[in-house]
Amino acid sequence: MYGTAVSEDADDAGIKQWDEILSEMIFLLKEANEDTCTKVNKYQKEYDKAQEEFDDKYGMFGEKLRTEAEKAEEKKKGTHRIYMLGDVPEYKEISECYFNELRALSDYRDECKSKALELFSKWFWDLWD
Repeated sequence: MYGTAVSEDADDAGIKQWDEILSEMIFLLKEANEDTCTKVNKYQKEYDKAQEEFDDKYGMFGEKLRTEAEKAEEKKKGTHRIYMLGDVPEYKEISECYFNELRALSDYRDECKSKALELFSKWFWDLWD
């Protein structure tokens, strides 16, 4: 009877540990996905607002910022200059903040993916037992 209780306790502890490992893998895989990640770009709303203002003020891709000289040069070369938020001083700061945060989020999701795959690789054969 005593041996059975110890065995059940050990089984319960093992099951709890296994559930924790699976939960960690699930969490990390969800965090690795841009659509299910719990972290968001804290500058998203401000960036979207700035982009809307930029488009209203300067046209899509800053069309109104292009000079006649640029247009003539583009016509010769067969190119077209596109302006972005960061090209205009009044929006440079929000653009930099947004893209720095975007890179940090991408790094975080990549780290989560790597950790999840390490766990998956470590426990691969145990997933079917």
